[in-house]
Amino acid sequence: MKIKKSVKYHDNGNTWKELWHKEGDEYHYHKEDGPAYRSFYLNGELAYEEWWVNNKEHRMDGPASAYYNKDGTILFEKYHINGEKMSKEEWEDHPIRQEYLIKEAMKEALE
Repeated sequence: MKIKKSVKYHDNGNTWKELWHKEGDEYHYHKEDGPAYRSFYLNGELAYEEWWVNNKEHRMDGPASAYYNKDGTILFEKYHINGEKMSKEEWEDHPIRQEYLIKEAMKEALE
């Protein structure tokens, strides 16, 4: 799958949103190493970011979505694994996440 980054702008020239998506399909979000969708306030401050893999909200090392107040503080977060929404506690204890944490710890130990 070929991935493309698209950027859209507010009338004042500041970035409005950035999306990483399947080439030819702006609504199929995908990015494995960062947020696939980010939106910004008119003043350029980050409004929200969403992590997507294969068009499903997904993140193993933090919330899949984070929404911010205009002062940069976190308004709220959402947790997803492979598109399944869950509480932070369910996400922390999920077997797929536990496996991910073990693999990451092993990588660090080998470095």
